[in-house]
Amino acid sequence: MVKRLSLPGVYYNAKHTFNNRMMISLFPSKPNMQVRAEQIRMLYEQGPTIQLLGLLTGLIAVGVFWDLADQNMLLLWLGAHFLLTLLRLNINASFTRLNPTGVAALNKWGTLYVALTFISGLIWGSLSMFYDPAWPASYQITLFVIYTGITAGSFNTHTPYFIAFPAFYLPPVCWLAYTLLQQHGEGYLSLSALFAIYIVLMYTSALRYHRSLTRALEVRFDNERLAEELSSSNLRLSSLADTDELTGLYNRRSMFNRLRSEWNRHYRSQSLLSLLYIDLDCFKQYNDTYGHEAGDQCLTRIAKLLHNHALRSSDMAARFGGEEFALILPDTSRHDAEKIAASIINDLALLHLPHTGSTVTDYVTVSIGIASMIPNEPDNDAILREAADQMLYQAKHEGRNRLVSTSDADLDAEFASATAA
Repeated sequence: MVKRLSLPGVYYNAKHTFNNRMMISLFPSKPNMQVRAEQIRMLYEQGPTIQLLGLLTGLIAVGVFWDLADQNMLLLWLGAHFLLTLLRLNINASFTRLNPTGVAALNKWGTLYVALTFISGLIWGSLSMFYDPAWPASYQITLFVIYTGITAGSFNTHTPYFIAFPAFYLPPVCWLAYTLLQQHGEGYLSLSALFAIYIVLMYTSALRYHRSLTRALEVRFDNERLAEELSSSNLRLSSLADTDELTGLYNRRSMFNRLRSEWNRHYRSQSLLSLLYIDLDCFKQYNDTYGHEAGDQCLTRIAKLLHNHALRSSDMAARFGGEEFALILPDTSRHDAEKIAASIINDLALLHLPHTGSTVTDYVTVSIGIASMIPNEPDNDAILREAADQMLYQAKHEGRNRLVSTSDADLDAEFASATAA
């Protein structure tokens, strides 16, 4: 005799999984807060249109049933509908004006909208109280058309924030179902069955639409997030391409591009442009004495010092060689450029960075070459770079730890030589 094994745990898990799937298929899943916030905003964006259409439908309903029902009660019903519409329009305007963004605040606005939608549904549901089986068939059909119409009309407006949809259509559905069930006759039962099928179809359609919209919003926000990350990555890459990795100053490529741009701008405005070339004295000996890691730290200190002397947004400090730096000073005379260079030398001396391998002093020093001129032709910034380089060479030749600048006569001669060439 073969015994069958009983697996209650497996049976329970399968049943539990089935029940969970059924619950998931009957109700919408909870979206993330970003999507939920957007769904609430969609409610308030579309709300005024559906509310005004609802009021217009109410006026039509009163006109249609005016001769068949108690007119005072109809007016009372219309008045309640009108007051609720005014209240909701005012709340919509407040939402637009305040533009809430916090999670807690948006949840409160969503709850308020659903509550008012439910009250609106109750008012529409109470319209079935005027129903009388003695009405002509055309009027009975009109009542059903109104109910199916307002349910369909609320589909697109309320489905984005799903709970708002059943909050609106369940009250009139329940009122009408109750009214129909109180009647006798095979026709009413058939009509009730058809109406029930319609409501089920509307619910399932709304659920599918809500899920589709939720997925679309999730994709949209994911794409926006990816676009922001891509933009940030591009900015970081651009920054890495324009800056020196060690010092954080602009690199050689950026310096040449900026100098060309400033040269042409100063050519158009015919104003003075100054360029400082700065070189660390005896830097090879510094690396030999203290090591390359200490040399990198020294370069970083010098870079910070130069950055602090690029006071204006148009000024630019750059590292364009191993121990070579530059300072572009737009709209700066030679005299002012010399002041800045002297300040750099003095501030560096105050740091007292040891350099026992130097042939100048026992501390780190720099030599600075300065060139200042008014550009006489476009796209010829090379003459300014060459002049600054010559002045730097002269400063080093004269003993280092000093600044040397060109005279106007030197620059005129240099420019004439470059033009002739």
